Amino acid sequence: MAPDNPEKKRKRLSEKHDRPSKKPALQAVKPPVKVQFIQNPDGPVPIVASTPGLTVPESLTLTTYDKPAPANKKRTQSASKNSTLTSSELLLHSSSHPKLDFTGKEGENELDSLWSHYVAIYDADSGTMQIMEARKMTVRGCVRQISPVVEEEETDDEGAAKTRWSQRTALTEAFGTKQARKSVQSIAENALIASSSNPSGTPTTAESALLSSMPNDKAQLSAQKSAAAEIQAAKPLPQPDLSATHPVGVYTLESLIPNGLSTLRALPIHDWQDAVNAGEPVLTSSRFVSNRIESVVGGGNKTTIQLLRYIWILIEFSRCLKSAGRGSNSAGPGSRKLPARDELRTVLSATLGTTGKAALLPDSFLDSLRRKFAPQGSFLSKTDITFLHTTICALTLHIPPAAGNNTATELATDPSDLRDDLRLENKDALQYFRELGCRVDKIRESEFVKWGVKTKAEAAAKRVARLRLPVEFPRLSRGGGGGRR
Repeated sequence: MAPDNPEKKRKRLSEKHDRPSKKPALQAVKPPVKVQFIQNPDGPVPIVASTPGLTVPESLTLTTYDKPAPANKKRTQSASKNSTLTSSELLLHSSSHPKLDFTGKEGENELDSLWSHYVAIYDADSGTMQIMEARKMTVRGCVRQISPVVEEEETDDEGAAKTRWSQRTALTEAFGTKQARKSVQSIAENALIASSSNPSGTPTTAESALLSSMPNDKAQLSAQKSAAAEIQAAKPLPQPDLSATHPVGVYTLESLIPNGLSTLRALPIHDWQDAVNAGEPVLTSSRFVSNRIESVVGGGNKTTIQLLRYIWILIEFSRCLKSAGRGSNSAGPGSRKLPARDELRTVLSATLGTTGKAALLPDSFLDSLRRKFAPQGSFLSKTDITFLHTTICALTLHIPPAAGNNTATELATDPSDLRDDLRLENKDALQYFRELGCRVDKIRESEFVKWGVKTKAEAAAKRVARLRLPVEFPRLSRGGGGGRR
């Protein structure tokens, strides 16, 4: 028998409703949870620790350290219910990890001091939840820095050296070149042979003989110093007093001037004083003297004024020397001849600026100059001329600059005027001052007024000779090796 409605089809599963055909059984309603806030005014509190960007092992054990909290520590009123939170601060630390150190601190976030944190424990069996106030902390980790253990520096120096050498050897073996690795291997083989041949470490008879034949460093150093002192004494230079405690005492006027201060007191200075006080210019044949007369006379020191005139006499003494000539019986190449006695007296007496009998220098003064600077008689050798020039350089150190004064720790002068007066090359004039133990350097910016310098370009072109303690002389040349051939 055919169905009444042949077009009626069975519904698909997707077209059926989702409602189940049977009603589910209702779950039993649980009893209400009892919440209990535990009052803990003085006891310890749990810690809520966060680990931002870090995974802390579950087996990590942290050691707790506490200290009194500062007076300005801010807490909310709810946090004040527990005195432990407000009166102390905690620090957590652990070094149990093989590579990391963990440290926990509280208060890293500014909002932590304004919030109150709690810990809740829920017991499903009894249906109770206990809430207790907690402390908020942040745990962070950092890579442990490996520092060498220092134990008795004096006894472990050898071990430290060995450790450094082993590290260096390992680096060479890993990243060094073929030649570097070969060198390290050769050193190791030599050390192994030496240790095997002499296990005790004491030198053998042959080694002791070799060590005894080697020169002693202290004896060699003292010999070098004595040799340097002998060479310095043989130079045509004024002899310095290296035991002086002030620069003025290195080259004293008594050692530079024959008969010392008595020779200076015989020189007249009234003509310079009268001219400077009247505002009249004082003309001389020396640039060094002319540029310093006004300041020296204004200083009022009679000894310094007389010294300036004595320097002028020595400059004229150097200028009046005549060429010895090739065929004459001179004292060697570079020597100079003294003029006749009367001519010498006239030339040097022109620096006195007076007339009459007082305008001529006495014979005792001329004889003292000849004995000091012309010991060979009528000729000055090249060495004697160098000694004359270096003596004048040492005397100029006692003359203060034109616009300032020397200090107690330094004597200084500008060699450019004296270079022109003695008709020297610039390098020779500077070398004279270096041989005297002076340091030749540029003018500092703070000394522009003292040396009359206006621009930095002018200061860069000038040099100043400074005498300080300790006196340092130029080092002796050991002689360089042969150049290219």
